[in-house]
Amino acid sequence: MLLAFVLGGALLANAAPTPVPGGANQTAGVSGTMSQTLFNGTLRIKSMSLKDAAPADHINPNAPGERALVFRAIVSNGTKHEHHGYFDASLADANGITVAGRPLDSGWSLEPGAAAHAVNGFSVPHDFVPVRLVLIESAHPKARAFRIAIRPTDLAPAPAPATTP
Repeated sequence: MLLAFVLGGALLANAAPTPVPGGANQTAGVSGTMSQTLFNGTLRIKSMSLKDAAPADHINPNAPGERALVFRAIVSNGTKHEHHGYFDASLADANGITVAGRPLDSGWSLEPGAAAHAVNGFSVPHDFVPVRLVLIESAHPKARAFRIAIRPTDLAPAPAPATTP
């Protein structure tokens, strides 16, 4: 009996730990990269990009020492029903630090198979290096989220901060 207890304990010690619930493990989602077309069962997103904001984007950094970024994608309705909404978006760095974005578009109203542009803006610290983008449908928070890996080639390095004389 003692042998069974010792061997059973050794087997339990080698088992993989259970992930802590919550955080990134909380919301079901679809993972991929910026270059893929992703489908969460309702929406498809494709033609994704993350770039420094241009004057035409009408977004500025929130504070000195920050950088304005713009995420763009084409979103299409993959269902047989009309679909309305917009994305709540967050960027995360390698340490799990997140920065919430804000929609820069007016949302979408999509007939089956129709597509629209989705645009979100972010103001991030100048040294912030995003590695993941998470998109959640605002009107449908229980829908599967999109988790998009950001590779180093997906976003140009931050330009040097402006100096003041």
